Amino acid sequence: MGMRKKSWFCAGLLTALIMSIIACGGSLRYAERDPDMKDFHPRTIGLLSVDPGTYGEARGVVEGLISAALIEKQWFTTVLTSDAVKSQLKHDQELQNTTADYLLKLNTVNYSDPTLSKQIGDALKIDALLVVTVDSCNYSTEQKERVIQDVAKAGLSMKLIEAGTGRIAWKAGHNIVKEYTFLKPDLKDVGKSVVNAMIGDMPH
Repeated sequence: MGMRKKSWFCAGLLTALIMSIIACGGSLRYAERDPDMKDFHPRTIGLLSVDPGTYGEARGVVEGLISAALIEKQWFTTVLTSDAVKSQLKHDQELQNTTADYLLKLNTVNYSDPTLSKQIGDALKIDALLVVTVDSCNYSTEQKERVIQDVAKAGLSMKLIEAGTGRIAWKAGHNIVKEYTFLKPDLKDVGKSVVNAMIGDMPH
C-alpha cells in the first residue's frame, strides 16, 4: 500500500512538472516561414527597426536585448546592432530616405519593396533585415476566476527579410504574461525571455 501511494505521488509530481513546462512555453504564439525559402541561411544581419508603438520607453531596452541575443547565438559573421544601423543612416541621407520609405510601405500596407530592401542590404552590406514591433511592455491587471490578478506583460512581433529580394522569410509573434502578488517582475527580464524564445526559433 505504501509503495502504491508513493507511485501515485511520483506520477502526480511528474504530471505537475510536465504541465509546468508546457505552461512556461517553448512554442511561440505564432510563427510562419516561407516554405520556398528553406535554403535561406543569412550570414550577415542587421536590426533595421524597432517600432515601440505606444511603449516608447521600451525601444532602447528591446534593441539592446535583440542585438545581444543575435550576437550571443554566433550564427552570423556580422550583426549590425540598432545603434550601428542608426549611425550609418545618420551619415547617409539617401540611405535614411530609402529606409524610411521601405519601412513606411512595410508597416502601412505590408509590402516589402524588393528594390528598396536590396538598396538597404547593399548599402549596409547585410543579407537579412530584422524588423521588430513592440506589442506590449507594461504592468496591468487581469480578472482570473473572479479575482483581479496583477501581471507583467511583454510581447513582440518580428519579420526576417531577405535583403536582396525583399521576401519575408519568417515572421513570428510571442508574448509572456507573468502573474505576481507582491514582487513586481522586471519587465526587462520578461522581455528577455520573449526575445530569447523568438530568436531561438528564427531561421539561420
